[in-house]
Amino acid sequence: MIAKLTGIIDQIYENSLILNVSGVGYLIYCPKNIIDKLSNKGELDSILIETIVREDQITLYGFKEEQEKYWFSILLKVQGVGAKTALNTLSIFTPSELESIISSEDKTSLTQIPGIGMRGAGRICSELKDKILQISPLAVNTAKNKDIEDLISGLTSLGYNQNETYNVLSKMSSDDKNKKLEEMIQIALKLLAER
Repeated sequence: MIAKLTGIIDQIYENSLILNVSGVGYLIYCPKNIIDKLSNKGELDSILIETIVREDQITLYGFKEEQEKYWFSILLKVQGVGAKTALNTLSIFTPSELESIISSEDKTSLTQIPGIGMRGAGRICSELKDKILQISPLAVNTAKNKDIEDLISGLTSLGYNQNETYNVLSKMSSDDKNKKLEEMIQIALKLLAER
């Protein structure tokens, strides 16, 4: 699986881009607000990737921050929410806004998402409300500490899935999360080995 790509931005479209990595152009779909965060055409940029493999195609979805990528993956687990709806959701709401909307069960706000009615909004709230508890402490720490983001990326590249990574981070103490990256990796791997 592809977790991250770094290359030259070849083309930018409304909800996708082509990233040239060593002469290979990757078509990557992104939420509209992520497109706005990209470097200019012809410049180097790094994009976190969520790879979706279907019977007849492999599709890449790109994000600038781990929280956006994580929200995309958990939105896909909601019955009736596909990749297009998850992208539309992240085009309208930031991860912190989504967290607030879901924890307060604000179904009306979720109906702003194309293709989501009151029933779909209710399903998103009910299926994701318990996940908010896992995400909340991490969102604060990720914003404060770039090393946390590097730790997440490193564990993902070692083959651990996002749920395992975020569960380990939730078990780490705040003192652990303030240590050097190398020490945090050792602690996280030790916790992963104990499970």
